[in-house]
Amino acid sequence: MGALKITLKGTPQRLKIITHFDYLQAINGLLQTIETEIKGNSTDYEGSEFIKKPIHQVFKDKEIRVRKNDEREDGQESLLANEPWYAYNANYGTSEEKSFIELFARKFESLQQRYEDIYILRNERELAIYDKLGRRFEPDFLLFCKQKEESITYQVFIEPKGKHLIAHDQWKAEFLNEIAENKAVFEIHSDKYLLTAVPFYNYENENNFTKTLTAVLED
Repeated sequence: MGALKITLKGTPQRLKIITHFDYLQAINGLLQTIETEIKGNSTDYEGSEFIKKPIHQVFKDKEIRVRKNDEREDGQESLLANEPWYAYNANYGTSEEKSFIELFARKFESLQQRYEDIYILRNERELAIYDKLGRRFEPDFLLFCKQKEESITYQVFIEPKGKHLIAHDQWKAEFLNEIAENKAVFEIHSDKYLLTAVPFYNYENENNFTKTLTAVLED
């Protein structure tokens, strides 16, 4: 915006008597032009039914860049190096995201008693979902686990959230709750997937989160 200029054209005599109204008209014209360009380049979204796609078409290898001395710099490589359930080799997430991964590492063995093909994928801007108002949401993690007895795979959206952001992102919490209540089921070839979600994970509510996650997977 700072580089924009307005050029006034007219006869030499007219340009000598430019009024405040002339400037106002010129600015209004410029703002209208800017508005038209912004609307022309913007995309409006609205909520719809979920679209099913194979994982390999959505999640791909990508390079992650992290600032030096940032909290994300530690990728938890020592924890994740030998974990079969984590789909990547590092987690360059926030402190809350790292706490969630540590929690899951402790709970993995108990999950194996009822589930197989257990995997967590970190969502590095690969997948976006939209609520009914078209607001964009990129859940931090997706948990996949296949129930041994009924052969249905749970796909769970998980969003660790710092305490200072919970109130600001309340609409995301409501969206996750809506997904959990709907319990949409999809079929891809002969496989069934149940789409669900859990409330925000926060280190301070870790016990409640664990109970809710267990309840969602057993529902």
